[in-house]
Amino acid sequence: MGHHGSETEAPGDGNGTKAFEGLHVGKKDLWLLAGGALGALAFLGLGKAARTVRPAAVGAVKEGYAFKEWLAGKAEKLKEDVEDIVAEGVHQYREDLTASADAVKREKDVLEKIEKVVEEKLARMRAATGEERA
Repeated sequence: MGHHGSETEAPGDGNGTKAFEGLHVGKKDLWLLAGGALGALAFLGLGKAARTVRPAAVGAVKEGYAFKEWLAGKAEKLKEDVEDIVAEGVHQYREDLTASADAVKREKDVLEKIEKVVEEKLARMRAATGEERA
């Protein structure tokens, strides 16, 4: 009831790891090795392709940078416009407050003058009616 055959395999650990003559290789390790190999091949291929791809990449970066500068200029102009509008609005608000305060002061002065005139006329009328009674 033993295992028959010339092939022997070390038992695994149940986590996808197989033991091959003392070397334990997991699935994650296999993917890492495969990714590293592909990366190395891509790096070697990129070195050769860099001569043809580099001008296009430089052009794309240049256009991207130009767009960023254009956008930054537009954003700065918009910021200045908003600041100008806010400053103008605050100035007009303060002018309106000053004008309102001046109008209230003038109205108060006019009312005080009217009150003074009315009091003088009432005093004269009282004096005139008081003199007639005497």
